[in-house]
Amino acid sequence: MKIGIVSAMDLEIQPLIDRLALVQKFEYLGRKFYVSNQGLHQFILLCSGQGKTNSSIFTQVLLEKFSPELVLNIGICGGISSNSSLSDIYLGKKYCHYDIRKKQSQLKFPYKLFYEADKDAIHSFSKHDPSLKIGTFGTGEGFVTTSEQRTSLINDFHVDCVDMESASIAQCCFLNKISFLSIRIVSDKANSQAANIGEMEQKKLMSKIFDLICLIYKIE
Repeated sequence: MKIGIVSAMDLEIQPLIDRLALVQKFEYLGRKFYVSNQGLHQFILLCSGQGKTNSSIFTQVLLEKFSPELVLNIGICGGISSNSSLSDIYLGKKYCHYDIRKKQSQLKFPYKLFYEADKDAIHSFSKHDPSLKIGTFGTGEGFVTTSEQRTSLINDFHVDCVDMESASIAQCCFLNKISFLSIRIVSDKANSQAANIGEMEQKKLMSKIFDLICLIYKIE
């Protein structure tokens, strides 16, 4: 299977790139794409940069240049629900743009409030580790830092986690009819400290996702 892996920040993907035996490296529009063959799978890895615009542009480039069958988005996220704890790993079951009005999402192209993950991809990860949580991801520009924001997101969208890219990547994959799954680890509780999580702590958390991917796809 040909699998694309997209992150927003270098620290969310570079250690995985370093683990893989690279076959080729390409550059498009200022971003590097790394190709690695591992057994039955070919991986194309890239760091898109943060935010909806970057993730949308470079996911589309990924799809057009490399034609993956599955796209995985990996990274950190903020935990919104009362069931979320620091270092929980979430598989996104569905994804929404929380900074767009519901009616706009539903009544304007592409007429979707939620974008759904690939069920087979969820199953392939969850069967290996029953501690993984499955939930709804909300995507918006900027950090969620107040209790009022968290309450609104839970009431309006039933969001479990927040990030700045997953719904944009999910929408891009939906339009291109490509399977998608986001795997994220909770690094903060979406409060006033959300923007102050150190890089070393983020790297430590991401190592758990790297280990999971290597386990699933038998990467040595």
